[in-house]
Amino acid sequence: MKKAIPVCLMFPLLGAGISYLAYADVQGASGLSWQIGLAVAAVCCFSLFFVYVRSRGSNALLACGLILSISVSAIYYFFGVFAYFYFFIFSSISAYFRWTGVMCGGALSVWWVWGTYRSVQQTIAATSFVNKMFVESEDNIVFRLKDGMRTFDVLCQQKSPFPRVLMYIAYGIAPFGLVMNRILSSSLGGDGVLVFAAALGMPVSLWFASLFVRIYFVMVALPVRIEREKHKRVVAMA
Repeated sequence: MKKAIPVCLMFPLLGAGISYLAYADVQGASGLSWQIGLAVAAVCCFSLFFVYVRSRGSNALLACGLILSISVSAIYYFFGVFAYFYFFIFSSISAYFRWTGVMCGGALSVWWVWGTYRSVQQTIAATSFVNKMFVESEDNIVFRLKDGMRTFDVLCQQKSPFPRVLMYIAYGIAPFGLVMNRILSSSLGGDGVLVFAAALGMPVSLWFASLFVRIYFVMVALPVRIEREKHKRVVAMA
């Protein structure tokens, strides 16, 4: 919980601040460009507080899964919503490129989440993951977080959203972040850095969307199902 609160505040508020400067202030875009970030931060923090009140002093796997899901949602907002979709919604580009970017990004995100969901469900149903990692004792059912998620990643086969070439490019240009604004602005105009953020934001957001699906169905939906079937609490251990 202590680590989740800074994450849920930092990423949405950082996105809101940059949105205000880059879109609302400079380009005169709608105030929604930064107001959404404030709303995301408020919803995430309220959700964390609700989970904390309901599960205070508990080591239930469900509570751990909800906290991680909320934290990942906050990070996804920054890379997916702010970095990618905001550029096409709030920047001063033509309507053709605006709607093309939004629809292509939305379709790709839905397709990736659906593929992740199918991989996760197949791993849960067709492998030994559940029987091996959810160990039943006399009083409860124990799931070891590190070993469990590491085993799940091995069993769940899914392609990375990062093309290898894109990863090398990102690593290569990372040291030049301080001068990237001047370089890209001279080549692509004032939106150069925003274009760069959108290009890298999409694959990063796909990774976090995949992570959210895995966490939710392994650490939230699956424990609920097991507790109903076994009539025992599912608890988390390191």
